[in-house]
Parts: sequence; structure tokens; C-alpha cells
Amino acid sequence: MGYTVTERHVCRICGSGQLVCFLELPDMPLTDQFLSRDKLGSEFLWPVRLYFCESCGVAQTLHDVTVEDYYQDYHYSVGVSPLAQRFMLRLAHEAWRQFGLEPGDSVIEIGCSDGFQLACFQALGARVFGFEPSAPLAEVARRRGIPVAQCLFTREAIGDIPADLLPARVVVLTYTFDHLPDPMGFVNAMREVLDPARGVLIAEVHDLEKIVTRREFCLFAHEHTAYYTAATMQGVLRRAGFDLISLNLVPEAERRANSLLAAAMPLHAAVGPGPLPTLPLGPLGNADSYVTFGSAVQRSVAGLRQFVQRRRLSGTRLAGYGAGGRGVATLAAIARPGDFLYVCDKNSSLHGRYTPGSHVPIDGPGRVLAEPVDELLVFSYGYLPEIRDELGDFESRGGKLIPVIDLL
Repeated sequence: MGYTVTERHVCRICGSGQLVCFLELPDMPLTDQFLSRDKLGSEFLWPVRLYFCESCGVAQTLHDVTVEDYYQDYHYSVGVSPLAQRFMLRLAHEAWRQFGLEPGDSVIEIGCSDGFQLACFQALGARVFGFEPSAPLAEVARRRGIPVAQCLFTREAIGDIPADLLPARVVVLTYTFDHLPDPMGFVNAMREVLDPARGVLIAEVHDLEKIVTRREFCLFAHEHTAYYTAATMQGVLRRAGFDLISLNLVPEAERRANSLLAAAMPLHAAVGPGPLPTLPLGPLGNADSYVTFGSAVQRSVAGLRQFVQRRRLSGTRLAGYGAGGRGVATLAAIARPGDFLYVCDKNSSLHGRYTPGSHVPIDGPGRVLAEPVDELLVFSYGYLPEIRDELGDFESRGGKLIPVIDLL
């Protein structure tokens, strides 16, 4: 499968040319392009460069990779995680309660994955519809009873939504909004989809303030086109005619990892809690802060490489847990062949394949008990409690679980 890269020269939000590059991660793969053994070395690799727009304040990449074919065979889903399921259930209940939804109201999800989130709304009485480009994930959603259009959402795709579901009461995107190559075009399209008086747009993205604080370079990927703070999310929404009305739809303690959960309504909506006051850009409002962060990330990457090399030289048997985006990006940045014996993941569709860029074999969690290692580097650290429960025997036998975030 070939990929085409298109370079941009202006901000994808405001069109400004006032852009400062603050970080480059060379030769990074697409995070879901897992490989069979005979395809090792054939994967897409390209630098991930991060820029700060001095005009609107949004951090972003300036390249787009053709993704239509890529997402058709996309396998990533958190639907099997109890933590993720609890979050999605709570999100549906809180949206229903806080925004006064009623049975028969329509909820549309962009990037609905395996349909679990929409099933939560459906159980409350909503009529639902999803967009999901991945054929295997769309099939799982349909088996759940969720109607799905298998395609990437575009303005033209609005025609795929059943007419009786428009205007929609809620549109939800969980970790999809930051994948959009044209965020402004998308939010503008939402004015055609949402009820202008009562419609709510709910978008969950990775919180850039937390990324910076934790040096989570593993979230910088080709698939993620822009990175938002609460203030820059508010700015993007305002540009498209929406008011940010909530950042706490689900309490932070019950969200996933570094979730920033924003809810917005069209300007001058007839109902709703009203807009939040203008949020300050704060420390991340200038290029110098980003350049400093970029230098800190480079030190963290070098430190992780040294950590792995020391382990290998000492004879420590090292494996990883989590073949999602965090794991793939981290391994691509730090690992050499043979550094990790394997990486395990619950997603059975990945078993027997290899991580792109680093070529580490992927297997199920049972391998940790069948073929113990000395240390397990946990890339999916947001799910550490359930991983620890799952692999309790590993630690009782003397193995160490090391969240990679503790080493950054």
C-alpha cells in the first residue's frame, strides 16, 4: 500500500504562515500499520514535525498522509477495556442528564469504532448512527445493532445520515477530532448536522497541557494533525460559530489518560448552560515554551534509549505491554532490533504481527506468564490498574511492571 504525503505551508486552523517548528521525530511509522513477517521493512516512515502557530496558538503537524485505504483495515479499539467502557457509559449518562436528552433524540458519532459508545446512548433511548472507516470495526458495531456508514466523514457524507435523524441532538467524537486534517471545515459542517437551538458537539482529545507536563512524545503521530489545550479548543470552536460550554462533562478522575473533554453548542443556542468565559493561553501561549518543551522531549527520548540499552547490556529480559499508538511510537523512537523480546496486547487481531518501525513481535498477555521476562515496560500506562490485575502472577513471581511515563 503506497502513501502520499502532502506538505502544508500555513496553519491548518487560521491560515497564518507564522509557524515555528519545535520538535522533529525522524522516521516515524503510522501507528496501526502492523506487519506480517514477510513485510518487515516495507512500512511507511516519515518525520513527524510539530509546529506552533504564533497567530492562533494551535500546535500541529503540517503534513497530511493519505489515509483512506489505511483506515479501512484499522484495528485499534479500546472497547475491551473495563476502564474505557466505564468512561463511555458515564459520558452517555452525563450527556443525557446535563443536556436534557429524551428518548428518540438522535446521537451521531464520528469515528464510532466498535460501536460501544453509541450502544450506551442507544440503551438510554437515543436513535443512533455512526461513521467508521475501518471495515472490521464497522462490522463489530453493526453486530451490536449500531447502524454505521463505513467511510471517513466529510461534508458530502452528511447525505449518508438518515433524514429522520437530522438535525442531530448530539454529535460525539472520542479521540477523533485531533485526527481531522481540516478541523475548521469539520466544525463548520457541524452547523448543518446539529440542532441549532439544542445541539451539542462533544469532542474528546489529548490534552496538550498534560502532554507537555508529562513529555508524552508518544502521542505525536502522523494520524494526529493538531493538539489542543482547553484555550485553543475554545478558540477553534469560536471561529466556527460555537460556544464552549463545558470541560467537565465527565469528572477528570473517571476519564482516560490525559483526556480533554469539551462540549460546545452553536452560538446563541436557545437552551443550555451558556458559554464558558474566555480561557487564557497561559504558559503555552508563546513559541519559546514549545521550543523548551521540544528540547526536553529530545532528552527524554535519549534517556529512554539509554535505559533500554543498559537493560540489554545487563542481560535483563525486557518486553512491552500495549501495541496501541503509544507503544508503537515509543518503540519506533527508542528500540533497536532485539531490545524487546515481544510486546503484548489484548487485541487478538494483532497477535502474530510486528510493530511498524521497530519490528517487535506482538502476542497476547498470556505470553508474559508463559514466557516471563524480568521487566515489562507498560506503554498503555493509563490502564495500569487493570493491567496489574490481569498480570498479578507476573509481579508475584518477581517481575517488574514499569510505566513508561515514569521514565520520561
